[in-house]
Amino acid sequence: MQQNYRFQLLAPPETPSGGAFGRPNIDKQLYDHFLSSVQRLRGSVYLKDGAIQESELDDERRFSMPGDKRSWHFLLVDPSQEVIGGARYLVHSNTVSFDQLRVRHSALANDPKWAGRVRQAVENDLRIARQNNYSYVEIGGWALAEEWRGTRAALEILVASYALAHLWGGCLGACAATARHGSSSILRRIGGASFEVAGEALPAYEDSQYGCQMELLRFDCRTPSKRFVPLIAQLRGKLAGLSILRPAETTLWHKSPAWAAARPAYQLA
Repeated sequence: MQQNYRFQLLAPPETPSGGAFGRPNIDKQLYDHFLSSVQRLRGSVYLKDGAIQESELDDERRFSMPGDKRSWHFLLVDPSQEVIGGARYLVHSNTVSFDQLRVRHSALANDPKWAGRVRQAVENDLRIARQNNYSYVEIGGWALAEEWRGTRAALEILVASYALAHLWGGCLGACAATARHGSSSILRRIGGASFEVAGEALPAYEDSQYGCQMELLRFDCRTPSKRFVPLIAQLRGKLAGLSILRPAETTLWHKSPAWAAARPAYQLA
């Protein structure tokens, strides 16, 4: 399929001006349009996959996730200004505690057998993030219109995680990836890996909320698959000049979690 879309970045309202991205565009109406569009896409895709129920959609058939308005969103937008793909990034300061993360509420983190090891694995990465002055990011909310699966668009949505992490000054993170459509295996090929404790990988688990098998994967901006390094560099160049869209001005930028957008871009080795 011919590439007929553009990138759009939505930023949380507390994101400071300047940094690695282009001039911020403050437009609440446009921000709300794109956020609603990606939420409708999510609703359509997740409902068809059986991951959610009809009752979980709102009156506009949107599927909202907790933290949507505190997250960054990487979007693919078609010429009609509708979102055909997207992913979200809830970016935290590396001072965040395990109990403040969404991963704390995953099924595996609440399994009596594995809860302690999930906590230990994530806290190990939080220590690494603090040592390197990296942010910690929770990645999720992936959605792609069915007709775009198996195209370059699908790859760009996943690989963009690394490009954005470099622009934010470096990140470690976590994502809960479904085995549906081979998503978790694709993420592994790009660079995702199992969390491990004492050499033992955390297992896949059944997620009753989404009705499928999931894997909790770790993300480290320093270790993408080497074959994708050129594409990461290419996307980083495109995203660095991209104007971010946020809903409002704020005077609380100094309290924002990462601040990442105000830090120098992390450089690929």
